[in-house]
Amino acid sequence: MARFKLAVDTGGTFTDFCLLQGNGELHVFKEASSPGDPSRAVLAGIKKITSEKGIPPEEIDLFLHGTTVATNAVLEQKGARLALITTKGFRDIIFIGRQNRPHLYNFRQLKPRPLVPRSLVFEVNERVLADGSVAVALGEEDAATVIGEVAEAGVESVAVCLLHAYANPAHELLLKRALQQRLPGLFVTISSDILPEFREYERTSTTVLNAFVGPVMERYLSRLEKGLNSAGIKSGLYLMQSSGGVIDPAVAREQSVRTLLSGPAGGVLAGIRVARLTGYKNLITADMGGTSMDICLIHKGRPRLITEGPIEGYPLRLPMLDIHTIGAGGGSIAWIDRGGALRVGPQSAGAFPGPACYDYGGQEPTVTDASLILGRISQEDFAGGRSLRPELSERSISQKIAKPLGLSLEEAAEGIIKVVNANMARAMRVVSVQKGHDPRNFTLMAFGGAGPLHAVELARELGVPRVLVPPYPGVTSAWGMLSADVRRDYTMTFRADLVLDVIDRMNSRFLELESRGIADLLGKGFREDEILLTRFVDLRYKGQSYELSLPVPGTLLGEKELEAITRCFHRLHRQYYGYCRENAPPETVALRLAAAGRLPKVKLRHAAGKKEPVASEVRMVYLSGKFLEVPVYQRREIAAGWEVKGPAVISQIDSTTLLWPGDSARCDRWGNMVINVKG
Repeated sequence: MARFKLAVDTGGTFTDFCLLQGNGELHVFKEASSPGDPSRAVLAGIKKITSEKGIPPEEIDLFLHGTTVATNAVLEQKGARLALITTKGFRDIIFIGRQNRPHLYNFRQLKPRPLVPRSLVFEVNERVLADGSVAVALGEEDAATVIGEVAEAGVESVAVCLLHAYANPAHELLLKRALQQRLPGLFVTISSDILPEFREYERTSTTVLNAFVGPVMERYLSRLEKGLNSAGIKSGLYLMQSSGGVIDPAVAREQSVRTLLSGPAGGVLAGIRVARLTGYKNLITADMGGTSMDICLIHKGRPRLITEGPIEGYPLRLPMLDIHTIGAGGGSIAWIDRGGALRVGPQSAGAFPGPACYDYGGQEPTVTDASLILGRISQEDFAGGRSLRPELSERSISQKIAKPLGLSLEEAAEGIIKVVNANMARAMRVVSVQKGHDPRNFTLMAFGGAGPLHAVELARELGVPRVLVPPYPGVTSAWGMLSADVRRDYTMTFRADLVLDVIDRMNSRFLELESRGIADLLGKGFREDEILLTRFVDLRYKGQSYELSLPVPGTLLGEKELEAITRCFHRLHRQYYGYCRENAPPETVALRLAAAGRLPKVKLRHAAGKKEPVASEVRMVYLSGKFLEVPVYQRREIAAGWEVKGPAVISQIDSTTLLWPGDSARCDRWGNMVINVKG
């Protein structure tokens, strides 16, 4: 009996499904997202794909899920009403923040409103010092007083972040137990569970974020699990997290903040797998969906893992893939600013009402409307069966863009495409040029429903010589999740100069982290031979307020390893910041461990098809200021060895790929479309 693995990625416009059979056969499907309750689209899509393919739900033995529930709670400010408990005298940490500005020369930049009002920040009389010693013990009476204040506040969640709790969590643990005993329905987050590191503001912000999104995620997972049980799916459920691994629902409920970059991480995993299969080790992944574009750079087969990043302006200090996101998707709305300039995004029409051509009531012109006007996408069989109405796109673009700017309909549509392309190219330079990488040494891997449509123009703008479009670009993030492993991350503050005298102590601390990681994964049912441990160390020069995270050998560290780590740090510092201090020993800030429990993998196969290019139709497509007769090919009919020269449109159920005159493409043995970009 064949078994199946299901990956579901919830996006702002569509929810994507990948169903992988044990023999390597892949089934893909897209369902319009349901923003009010994302589980509705997930369950509806599962019902459709299992019904259409005749697959008994009980044969699905692994369910991987990328979700935007936590992300949307932050973006829309619709999280839990929460309180914050902190050490006496430190009530305003969350409001003071840091002096650094996100945009150096924007003096009008406003900080985001804290997720917890000052009236719901409570102080408790206790004090732990940086070395872990207790200066002021937390008394039972003080604990009872602050718990009474929380009870009177009527909140559904509480964040506890006490001074130096990373060095000694005893007081936080005491408060957590007392809160859960007196207020059993309360969601409690303590910083020593989420982020046992120094830097009070970032630790507080991350803890508050978890308390803000935790109850929302709890409600979502409860609805989803109930729906899955009703549908007959009894498989294990795993949720994608920002670091590129998956976690089970129990961990996702307690540490929901780890899922804030859940969906985009799947696309990066797909890039890593493609890099291994094809030999293209340097990739820029560009996932352009209906609402946004997520960009990540993979160098020598590895993406960059960072330990801190902003989520809607709120500092989040947890391991995460270095993904740069901008509001540029097929549903991005075109508009004219007060100065008369054409702008696109970041606002999106979303799934509903969507672009004007969807005929769901949308009135605003979008990137999808512009592509339809220019003949670059088909008005029939769009996104797996939807019919589009070009007359609605024409009316919207004409009234909102063309007439106000004195342009023809085609000029206005082409202008929309050029503006959104410029936005995306600028974002790609952020992850490449600004990080010391030359785009000309990379391959652009374009996916998402809209990515392959814009890929060649973006590559030409950046000087990227090659574009790679995977077999099912519209569901590539979901496909990438099929290669995910269960991952748990552990961290420990460790401040010392990186010199030989501290190596023994560093080895001892790494062994402590490894013992925790192995024990946790053994408790989840993994065998020892299925567990992979990876060490990292955060380094900086003395006096710096930022650091770089480097992988280190998994063996006992000695003088030879110390010298190699130091050389690597100097080299990376020069690459990222333009200089290094080779005579100054780096300072360690934190030790990290990634513990991965390997999930079963299935080899993929590509469906057979034709090797000779046979067009299904000829379409008039607007390119470089004029309409051209362009052949349209169906990707489902393409096999390895197939080649074509541009101009050409390659259409499939989940996306459209556009080749311009002078470009050429071939299908490799893995089913990827590899495009050589002219110029």
